[in-house]
Amino acid sequence: MNTITCKKCGEPIEISEALQGQIEAQVLAAEHKKHEAEIVKIKSDAADAAKKQLASEKELLAEQLKNDLEIATKKLELEADSKQKKAVLEQEMHIKTLRDDAESAKESNKELRDQLTELTKELREERKTRANVELEAEKRIAAEEAKIREEASKQADEKQRLNLAAKEKTITDLQKALEDAQRKAAQGSQQLQGEIMELDLETALTNNFRDDDIEPVAKGTKGGDIRQVVKSPRGTQCGVMLWELKRTKNWVDGWIPKLKEDLRAEKANIPIIVTEAMPKTISEDIGAMQGVWICKPQLAIVLATLLRKGLLDAGLQKALAENRGGKADALYSFVTSHEFVQQIEAMVETYQEMTAQITKERTYYEKFWKAREAQAQRLLLGTASIVGSMQGHIGQASMPKIKGLDLLGAGEDEIE
Repeated sequence: MNTITCKKCGEPIEISEALQGQIEAQVLAAEHKKHEAEIVKIKSDAADAAKKQLASEKELLAEQLKNDLEIATKKLELEADSKQKKAVLEQEMHIKTLRDDAESAKESNKELRDQLTELTKELREERKTRANVELEAEKRIAAEEAKIREEASKQADEKQRLNLAAKEKTITDLQKALEDAQRKAAQGSQQLQGEIMELDLETALTNNFRDDDIEPVAKGTKGGDIRQVVKSPRGTQCGVMLWELKRTKNWVDGWIPKLKEDLRAEKANIPIIVTEAMPKTISEDIGAMQGVWICKPQLAIVLATLLRKGLLDAGLQKALAENRGGKADALYSFVTSHEFVQQIEAMVETYQEMTAQITKERTYYEKFWKAREAQAQRLLLGTASIVGSMQGHIGQASMPKIKGLDLLGAGEDEIE
């Protein structure tokens, strides 16, 4: 405890109260810094809670608010520091004066005590005023901070809502565009795969059979997919193979009648279907069904080589037969030609269809006739039963003879 002794009365005087203002100023500064740290923490928590797309804007607002708070805080600190320094300086000057006066004359003790009391009172009033000013400043800063935070939050929420609405619309538009693209891709995928398979087979036929004419059938035109005109090394046309390519997972029986119609329209010789989906009746990767050759894509060239050899051999025989001349030879050539065979096959197919229809009608009418016959038999037996009952009641002689029942009557006479 720091004291000085009054020279006049000899009583000790405490001077610690004179330094109380400086200590309180230091505590106030520490509390202010703590408040500042709490404000910075609140801002940091608010910035962390904000969404990522608004981080830059809220950081900018927080930075601006921080700068404003720092400026206001520094201003208050400067003012407080200035007042504190001034008060400390005045206090030190007063203490020094009092010490000098106390040492120089004890009679001035009463005046010194009054001055110290007045100084202490002034210091207390000053501290109270400074505390009130700082409290009001903190209230104003807190109010401004809350107002700025509320406005920033409102602006951020509104902007976030608009951004979210814009993003949702963009996502919806992109999803719709993606669905349209996927639907178009799915529609064109099968056709594109078929075109690729057709081009691949066309290239393979061209590379393996350079003497032949490989003619792709245009899309939308009735016929197969590829028309292969088989020619001998001398350029003589020996026949036509009509290729139909199917890239599906399941076999369809309707392909065969359609290809036969296209075969007749093109006047071709051999119909071929290339498909991964083989009919149930063909267990191997290659086979014939109703006059149409069917194979998988990997065996197309092998089948073409075998069938082409048959056409070349037939073309050679035809060329040899052309030297005979005469109507008989022409008729023979026509009868042995593929065109004649195809016409006969068409007639036989028509006959088979008519026979199948007649069989169906016969089956139906046989059933109908059997039902009618059973009804007639029941009617005849019922009539005979009625006549027999009447004869039993009134006697056979009294009944007139009924044509058709005589034999039944004779049988009854024999029984009697």
